[in-house]
Amino acid sequence: MLSGGPTKDELIAIALDKLQLKKGETFVDVGCGTGSVSLAASKFTSHIIAIDKRFEAIERARKCFKDAGVTHNVTLIAGTAPEALEGLNVSMEKAFIGGTKNFKAIIEFLLPRCKRLVLNAARIEVASDAIEYMKSVGIYEESLLIIISKGYELKGFTAYRPNNPVFMVVGSC
Repeated sequence: MLSGGPTKDELIAIALDKLQLKKGETFVDVGCGTGSVSLAASKFTSHIIAIDKRFEAIERARKCFKDAGVTHNVTLIAGTAPEALEGLNVSMEKAFIGGTKNFKAIIEFLLPRCKRLVLNAARIEVASDAIEYMKSVGIYEESLLIIISKGYELKGFTAYRPNNPVFMVVGSC
């Protein structure tokens, strides 16, 4: 199992809503893990670039796309962002940053290329740093603390089990 993933469906729905994806755009998924965010985004956008530094993550994402029948307009990159994105001659209008290591360099790279981005963080310190950085470069729009609980049966009744909270930071470039 890959660490940190896959991103929960409810979080994907919120992130994609915040990104305002459109056909004709390119979506970049940094730290793509299993590819679940990219796969969901493929329904709303024309080209996907999914990058992860872990080769096994890229292989899982490749299988995820193949199993879903999405094999066109997908570029999978095993490498570290932003370096592995440099030299790509494509637009990158929308971006999801799920891997928060080196997020400042990633945002700096995306600034002249990107219209909107969403960064998910599991740790409050990373979220706080992301908020301050996005404010300093003039792209901060909003932040959310998302706590999702799912119901389960408990002795004939319904109880709720919370997932770990996730911080979502949204920027407009």
